[in-house]
Amino acid sequence: MRSMKWFLRVVFCLFAVLVAGASASADLIPLNGDFSDGLSHWLVEFGDVTDGGGYAFFQEDPDSLSSTLSQEFTIPSAALRLSFDLQMLGVPGGDSDPSAWPDAFTASLLDASTLDPLISWDPFVTEFFLLENTGAMETSAGMTVIGDTVTLDVSSWAGQDVLLSFDLWASDDGMTTTVNLDDVRVSVVPLPAGALLGVLGLVSGLMGLHFRPGRAA
Repeated sequence: MRSMKWFLRVVFCLFAVLVAGASASADLIPLNGDFSDGLSHWLVEFGDVTDGGGYAFFQEDPDSLSSTLSQEFTIPSAALRLSFDLQMLGVPGGDSDPSAWPDAFTASLLDASTLDPLISWDPFVTEFFLLENTGAMETSAGMTVIGDTVTLDVSSWAGQDVLLSFDLWASDDGMTTTVNLDDVRVSVVPLPAGALLGVLGLVSGLMGLHFRPGRAA
């Protein structure tokens, strides 16, 4: 009886560690997605992106068309969704050209090797998400936007090396635009009920083999 209790404790402890490990891995991809460590692990490629104190702060750069922040990482094998939070603010100011497009914030998911877009809202662009300072928005299939949170289904690219890029595109629209970006994260598929039943069945089978009546201890 004492051996049975020990066996069950070991099996269920290992199972709990496995499930917890799968959940915790989502918090690590991409690295420093909550910007608690400034812009560590992120690359400022162009323009004006700074540490806002727990978020990435995008500003228009008069010397650059865009302010760009990116990170390369591997989408986890059990990946389900990529999501991020953003807040855009546009106030009057700056040069004004009646023919200029509004300032816009975009997000792109590219193949890390070829830099080809994995998904886009239009065949002629590389972005899967676009938000103008007018409130106009373009989104790709498999996306949801609820409040400040943008979510994209990335299950099709599990295990793939990708480059995630965020851009604030400036123009002479007579507005000065800033963006706060935070909580960039990848969630993983929770262990389904079927898998739980399978594990329990395996445990039961092992118990039957190990503790059959009449077998010597």
